[in-house]
Amino acid sequence: MFGSKSNYLFLFFFGFLIGQDCDEDEVELWSDCYSIDSTTHIDLTAQNIYGEIPPTIGDLINLVYLDLAANNLSGSIPDEIGNLLNLNYLYLQNNELSGSIPTTIGNLTNLIGLKLYGNQLNGAIPSEIGNLTSLAYLSLFMNELSGHIPPEIGNLSDLEHLYLYDNALSGPIPTELGELTHLSQLYLNQNQLTGSLPSEIGNLINLTHLYLYDNQLTGLIPSSIIRMTSLNYFWIYENQFAGELPCNICEMDLDWDNTTLVKISENQFCPPYPDCIMDNIDSQDTSNCASIPQRQFDLWGDCYMIENTDSLNLGNMGLTGNISPEIGNLINLEYLFLHGNELIGEIPEEIGNLVNLKYLYLYDNELTGQIPSSIGGLSSLTQLFLYGNNISGTIPNSIGELTGLKKLFLYDNQLTGELPVEMNDLLDLEYVYINDNQLSGNIDVNFCDLNLDWSNSLYFNISNNQFCSPYPICLDNYMGYQDTMSCGNILSTLEQDINTYKVFDAYPNPFNPITTLSYYLPNSAQVTIIIYDIHGRVINNFFNGFQESGHRSITWYAKNDSGRPVSAGIYFLTIVTGDFTDTKKMVLLK
Repeated sequence: MFGSKSNYLFLFFFGFLIGQDCDEDEVELWSDCYSIDSTTHIDLTAQNIYGEIPPTIGDLINLVYLDLAANNLSGSIPDEIGNLLNLNYLYLQNNELSGSIPTTIGNLTNLIGLKLYGNQLNGAIPSEIGNLTSLAYLSLFMNELSGHIPPEIGNLSDLEHLYLYDNALSGPIPTELGELTHLSQLYLNQNQLTGSLPSEIGNLINLTHLYLYDNQLTGLIPSSIIRMTSLNYFWIYENQFAGELPCNICEMDLDWDNTTLVKISENQFCPPYPDCIMDNIDSQDTSNCASIPQRQFDLWGDCYMIENTDSLNLGNMGLTGNISPEIGNLINLEYLFLHGNELIGEIPEEIGNLVNLKYLYLYDNELTGQIPSSIGGLSSLTQLFLYGNNISGTIPNSIGELTGLKKLFLYDNQLTGELPVEMNDLLDLEYVYINDNQLSGNIDVNFCDLNLDWSNSLYFNISNNQFCSPYPICLDNYMGYQDTMSCGNILSTLEQDINTYKVFDAYPNPFNPITTLSYYLPNSAQVTIIIYDIHGRVINNFFNGFQESGHRSITWYAKNDSGRPVSAGIYFLTIVTGDFTDTKKMVLLK
């Protein structure tokens, strides 16, 4: 009696000798006939089949399930496999198949399971595999596949298991793997992969198994990995990962002490190591640690990483002590809220490194010292709130570099000196609160170029300082209380400098319906002021009389001699006194 293998060989050769009489609507496979119309399932697992997969298998276009696993099949996978458009499962694992994976496999868009592992397949994984958008299980391990993992693999949005280990794959892990949010098992170990672990890996929140060991991966472990809350197995040993482990890695619910679940040895991780991993850090090459820049910083007892810290909201948290200069390393910060605490000391110069910062809220603390000149480096800043501290010194000229600033709140400090003329460049300002300081001197007339609602205390407040007159026209009625006890010397010096007639531009201009013109008379004199239209006709004999020397101003309400409103247009105001004449152009808009 023949054994099972001998019996099968006997029947195979007997069938070969007598031939198989298959009908026209049938396909002969391994001495059996299969109906093209009615064959939906073929399961020949472990039937000791030899030889190649016949190209005619592609004629069975109604196949839904094809399992030829654990046989002795050799040769290449025929291109005709791509004709099986209804196929849900293709299992060819544990054979002796060679050659490349045919690109036609991308035609099998209904495929749910694809197992080709345990063969001798070589070449690259075809990019067409990204067409298999229904795929839940992809297993290509234990072959001789080479080249890069195609980024198109990120299209497989339903994929739950991805096994590519024990091949010769090279290049980086594609960032597109982060799109596989249903993935539970990812095996990329025992290849020749290089580059860093992409931060997108953190999107795989359903991942339970992550095997990356025995590759040539380098760089840092991204902090986004802590989002992988389902992870149970974390094997990344025998790579070249370097630098600090994320200080928040202990937030992951992993059994860090269990060496069968977590393996991170044989890398280049640098101390200090997170507490959770101290007993399982094993052997690390730390020879290059001195040259690796720090990427995470301790602030008020918590660790913050450069790469994922774009907002720091610690307002009203009872913080004490100084603001650490290390805060300037968090260069991705856009929002820094430290208000309502008990912080002391100076604002560190390093804060000027935060070029992406939009909001800086340090108000209601006990900060002292000066506003650092480096604040001009905050090129993205739109809101600067420093009020309610003990900040002293002058407002730095560099504030004029904050050209996108909309809100400037410096009130209730101990600021001194004059307003820097560079503030005139902050044309986007909407709110200015500099009241309740010790600011002094004269305010530059061009301060009026700012498009502020001077009359509305909700937008502008300059009161309770020590500013000296004459004030710019736009502020004349809105200065509030000013301590002018020290203004005598300033005013006399100013008037000595102005020893000739001076007429300033009307403000606002264009206007509707009121504008004001200011001028300086070095001597008492007879003054005539007349307003003309663009044709030179007298519109308003505005003033004719004697005036004392000094600063004077007039306000025109856009009316003629009869008290009636004039129409929109261009007008000219001429002032005549003695031998001096000057004319200013005004534009009335309606």
